[in-house]
Amino acid sequence: MNIKAYKFFCISVLMFLGLQGNAQYWYGPKGGVNRNQFVYQSDTYLDSFNVKPSYSFEVGGVFIYQASDMFSVQLEMYYERTKKSLTDNELTGFDVTSKTTNSFISAPALFRVSFGGEPIHYYISGGPRIRYWMGGRGTISLDQFDEFGEGDRVWNRLAFKQKNSNTINNVYAVPEGNRIQYALVAGGGMYFDLQFGGRLLLDFKYTFGHSNMGFNGNSDFEFQEYTERFTYRNNTMSLTASYLFEYDAKGARKGMSTIKASNKKKK
Repeated sequence: MNIKAYKFFCISVLMFLGLQGNAQYWYGPKGGVNRNQFVYQSDTYLDSFNVKPSYSFEVGGVFIYQASDMFSVQLEMYYERTKKSLTDNELTGFDVTSKTTNSFISAPALFRVSFGGEPIHYYISGGPRIRYWMGGRGTISLDQFDEFGEGDRVWNRLAFKQKNSNTINNVYAVPEGNRIQYALVAGGGMYFDLQFGGRLLLDFKYTFGHSNMGFNGNSDFEFQEYTERFTYRNNTMSLTASYLFEYDAKGARKGMSTIKASNKKKK
């Protein structure tokens, strides 16, 4: 799926739901935790290296277009962080430790089908997700560095063009990185209205990564014994909570009509 297909999906669903009469709008902040599993393009790569699933967080906002009690669309935009830790095993013949932390802006567009009744509603959801790789930081430790009295390789910032590389100042370049990445999302959850107002949403998602982080032609990450590979994708499980406010579209339209009528009388 590319960015045109993603836009087409979002617009098509919103146009369909826009035909519904009694729509509700909900919006609010969200936050939670995620678990990332790293799937490498080479099946044999993990025979030589250990890459365990890791845990991190995400925080952002949610907008829900509730067309009816059953059908709705959930749009999100949030900051997402992933951590990856790689170590060698006995097959490599050398010691290596690579720790990276990457940051993204993610935006899924999910079609929801709800069921159940008061006080708790349940739903299932699915749709595409697009995310933008903002940057990252990390360290690589190697036998090779210790042998020549060198320190670990440390990058505090990533650049995505080779001309912006400045390894002396801890800026490493990933010219073969995929900054725009795509995925498919499936999930579900529950929501219920609170007595003091608003709505609480508990959401679970499983994201199937489609795009690799990039390709392997990144000279700043190529060393004599070890090359940091970027040909992997993320499969992510996330659990988040959102507090939602309702936007009264009918009341807003009624208010605008009252203002217009009042202005006409003054004239």
